[in-house]
Amino acid sequence: MTIADDSEPRVSARSVAEAKIAIKELKLKKKEYALVKREISQQQKQIRAEYTDKVRQRGSKFRGGGSIGGFVRTVQTINRDADRRTLAQELAPLEQQKNAVDAMINTIDQTILQVEKSIIENS
Repeated sequence: MTIADDSEPRVSARSVAEAKIAIKELKLKKKEYALVKREISQQQKQIRAEYTDKVRQRGSKFRGGGSIGGFVRTVQTINRDADRRTLAQELAPLEQQKNAVDAMINTIDQTILQVEKSIIENS
C-alpha cells in the first residue's frame, strides 16, 4: 500500500492476507489524518478564543455626540470590521488544510471499502 502526498492511496494485494494487512495500514493512516485534523481544529479554537477575549475586553460603541460621535462610531465600526476580517484571514488557511485532510480521510474510507469488497469477492 502506498500513499503519495495529496493523492489517492494505492493498494495492490495479491492475497487475502495482504489485503487485510493493507486495510490495517489504511486504518492506521486514517487515524494519523484524524490526529492532524484535531490539531488543526485546536489551532482554530485557540485563534477564536483569542478573538473572543479581545472582543470581550473592548468597550461599547460610543453613543451620542452628534457629528463627532458619528465619526467616532464610524471609526469603531471600521476597526471592528478589520478585526473580523483578520480573524477570517487567520482561519482560512487552516480551514483549507482541514478540508484537504477530510478529503484524504474520505478517500481512505473509500479505499478500505474497495479492498473489503475485493476480499469478499475473492474468498
